[in-house]
Amino acid sequence: MKFEGTFQYIGNHGIVFNVSQITLTDNERGRLRELHFGEAKAAHYEVNSKVVEVYDKMLAKGLPCMMMVGISKPLTRQQGDTLNAQRTKVANLAAAAFASATSYVATPYVGAPVGVGVRMYANQILPTYHAGDVLVSIEAQVNGGIGPQRTASTLIIKT
Repeated sequence: MKFEGTFQYIGNHGIVFNVSQITLTDNERGRLRELHFGEAKAAHYEVNSKVVEVYDKMLAKGLPCMMMVGISKPLTRQQGDTLNAQRTKVANLAAAAFASATSYVATPYVGAPVGVGVRMYANQILPTYHAGDVLVSIEAQVNGGIGPQRTASTLIIKT
């Protein structure tokens, strides 16, 4: 396992991530459980499990896999509110798009309930953020084989 380095990245809304870059091969998969991500505090086992899950998804088969694990500093209340406002916008846009399309094909009497249903569904599946939550982003890339392969996964550590 080769550590390429650790750096800080400031994302949208001023969210600061500590990013670790790791390159590993198939025979080093077992050592992923030994990694300790101090930024995750008590949830480091949960982060390790997600890292192993992402690595297994890549099916590297002996090719080197480059992984980047970004763990944010705890969200402030303002950052949580901004992300939740963004969540509401996405739900409303999805509802409007489905209601409009259904109204065009059927009638507005059918389109309106469809829009409400889509908004409710989107609000159920989109996460809600709170002050103190920690965001984890895991990206992996393998070059070779059938071509470059990439995957990404996220995790929210609730307070």
